[in-house]
Order: sequence, then C-alpha cells, then structure tokens
Amino acid sequence: MGLIKLIKAVWNKLFKREIEERFDTDLLLSDTMTAWIDKFEHITAGKPEWIDPEDDIESINFAGFIDDVTAGLVTLDIGIEIPDTPRGQYLQEQADYILQVINDKTSEALGNCGLMFKPNGKNVDYVEPGAFAPTETDSNGNILGCVFQTQISRKDTTYTRLEWHRFEGEDENRTYRITNYAYKKKGTGANTSIGDPCPLTEVREWADIQPDVALEHIERPLFAYFKNPAPNRIDRTSPLGVPIWHNALNELKALDIAWSRKKSEVEDSKHMTFVPESAIMYAEQHKQKLPRFVKGLQMGGGMDDDKVDEHVATLLTEQRIADINSILALISTKCGFSQGMFVLDEKTGLMTATQVQADDQETIRTVKNIRDQLRTAINNLLYGMNVMADLYTALPAEDWAAIEESITYNFGDITYSYEEDKANWWKYRIQGDVPPWMYYTKFEGLSESEAKAMVAEATPKEPTLFGTEE
Repeated sequence: MGLIKLIKAVWNKLFKREIEERFDTDLLLSDTMTAWIDKFEHITAGKPEWIDPEDDIESINFAGFIDDVTAGLVTLDIGIEIPDTPRGQYLQEQADYILQVINDKTSEALGNCGLMFKPNGKNVDYVEPGAFAPTETDSNGNILGCVFQTQISRKDTTYTRLEWHRFEGEDENRTYRITNYAYKKKGTGANTSIGDPCPLTEVREWADIQPDVALEHIERPLFAYFKNPAPNRIDRTSPLGVPIWHNALNELKALDIAWSRKKSEVEDSKHMTFVPESAIMYAEQHKQKLPRFVKGLQMGGGMDDDKVDEHVATLLTEQRIADINSILALISTKCGFSQGMFVLDEKTGLMTATQVQADDQETIRTVKNIRDQLRTAINNLLYGMNVMADLYTALPAEDWAAIEESITYNFGDITYSYEEDKANWWKYRIQGDVPPWMYYTKFEGLSESEAKAMVAEATPKEPTLFGTEE
C-alpha cells in the first residue's frame, strides 16, 4: 500500500459545507476562529506574521517558552491514584499512559485553542485544533457534540474519515451516537475538498470501525476538551479556548523587535579598522599578514590615501535590557502571572522564568485555574475510557460514580524551593527534631540502610564499666 502519512486537517469553507451537508448539522467553527487557529500555530512554532528578514526582525519564540513554563508549573509532580479494583487497575494504566506526555500536551493546549483527548478503545488520541469542530454545546459552552477529522495519505491518494459524536433524543430515549464516513481523493493538490465516499474497510487502520453506533446510558461525551480557562474575546460565540498569551500579541511582537535590534547591535559591534585599499594590496604583494579587523576601502569612497578610520560601535546594553524587561513585565501581567515572572538576566543574557514565591498570588491563581481545568478534562477522559472498557474488554462493570469519587489528584507545590527545604531540614537535624539518617536519605541520595550505617559509624561508642569501648 505504500507509506502512510498522517495529514493535519484543514477546515476551509468548501470543506465545511460538504461536512455540514453530509451530517445535516452546523459546525460551531467560524472563519474567524479557523484563521486564528492557523495564526496561533505559527506563533507557537516561532513563525509569527511580524517576522521581516529585510528589516532584520526575527522571532525568539517566547510564546513557546511561555507554553512550556506554564505547562511545567501546571503539571509539576502530577500524580493520579485510582482505586485498586479490576476496573480501577485498568483505568490506572490508562492514566499512567496519559501522564507520560501530559506536560507536552498541556503545553500544546496552552499554545493554541486547546486540545481534545479522545479514547480510541486502546488508549487515547490527542486531537489538535483544526482537526475537530464542535457541533453542539450546553449553556456553559461545554462541547456536547463534535466532528473529528482524520486524514491519511498513501502515495497519491488522500483518505479522510469524519467521526461525529453527539447526543440524540431526550430523557429516557436519549442515546449517544457515533457516525463515521470515509472519503478518498486522488492527487496531491490543494486540500480543498474531501473527495468521493469510500468504504471504511478500504483503509486498513479503519477496517474495524463501525459506520454507525448508538449507545445508551451515556452521561457525558466520549471525549474531553482541555483549554486555557480564559474568556475567548476573539470570537465570543465560540466554545474554543485561546492561548495563554493571546492577550499579549503586541508585546510578543515588541519583544521580538527589541531582541532583534539588540542582536543586530551586537553583530555590528565588531571592532574594525579601515585603511586605503592600496595598503591592503601592498601587504598582499609583500606577503604580510594583516590583523583580521583590518579592512580596505577603495579610493574615492570617502577615504584618503593616507587615512586610517576606526569603527567603534556604541552598545546600548543597559537601555536595551531595561526596555526588554519592561516588555517582559507586561507580558507576565497579560498572561496572568505576577510581574517579574519573566526577566532578562543581566549576568547571563538569557530570558528566564523566576522562582514562584508564596506571595505571587496572580501566578498561583492562574496555575490553579488551569490545573482545575486539566483535572476536569482527565476525569471526563477517564469516564470515556470506562465506557470503552465496557465495550471492548471483559472486565466486570463497576459504578463509575464510586470510582470517580475515589480518584485522587496530586500536584506539586509550585512555590517549593529545594535549597530552602534542604536548609530547613538541616536545621531540624541539628535541633534533633528528625533522625540524622532521614536528612541524608532525602537530600544526599543515600538509601535508608546506608544512611543509618554512616550515622552509626560516626557516633562515638559508649564506654563500658571498666573504661573501654564495647
């Protein structure tokens, strides 16, 4: 069949019309949001529209740095514990599978319009914006129906599968329905249409997928949407989220310009000595090696035959750093962090995220809000996986409400400082509040037996009745 290639889906007007006619529904994905999804993706990839090679404006991709730093704080030491029952053990395996990539996926979600987690019967698919479109929401904007788009390319043929999840009916007649259609298109031209219908069995990866399934007693959608919990002011009618830095686009542009100007200034600061070209020719003829900072100029170019010019660049380092830190402070604020969260270190010349202190309430609140959103998304995902276990495994059914109530989420303290903790524990050790061996196991990497043996060896032996040590 040839090599398989997954293609990032594209929702254009023609594509959307074909889908809406096929499913007889409306996609809650405006042209405005479609365009912004593409813009956000370019910004996160370090390719914003304000890059201008002719004006020496490059991107340092600070948006991607914000995504990664925030994701690191949100998922710090995250752990999920599920009851130790047959179904709980299955769900624990699924949760552990998710946690392996949760930091990366959180970063992806925060750098665009969220991320869909969709159970596939074995584990989970991660669906990016641009490959799904909502079709129904509740009054809170929670997505209840959604069309997912998957594309596979083999040689010169593109296969597209549309998977529509939705609720139908009311009350006791309410069912959850999943409908799949497949299409194929010849050629490698612009991806403007789906192509012609084809059987799902024509693509081996989709051969076992049923075209239409109706499930009863389903309380939630069998997918989970995770997004930045901030209002979408780009399209207030959209249920999609926005990046964590969506409100700081002007500042991100200003930062790229400021950094590019600083970089150009440094590049142009090389010490140069300009001498007449005749002097260069004389040195070459007499095989004299000149220093690398000596350059020649032709006569008539403003240089006299006996004149030497020195080029000494002026570096506005302090002014540049002050300007960049001013921009970084505003970016911190607009992203929901405490001022000073991001800073240009004068010693290293690197932009860093500072340690979160206990009084950084804005940062702590922002991280907590995103953690709450992530916890809800994972809970909804585990619900979908529990339904999939009913369908595809022989595990005995268990009460989901009881399982969900017993799920425990553990998150690390984002204000934690290793050095402060180590200093406090040393104080406890000196004061005798904790056994010395506990300090050595916690901070020196020793096992409990090694630490106890070391402490015992260093402890003076008590003298016996006759004055000798035992």
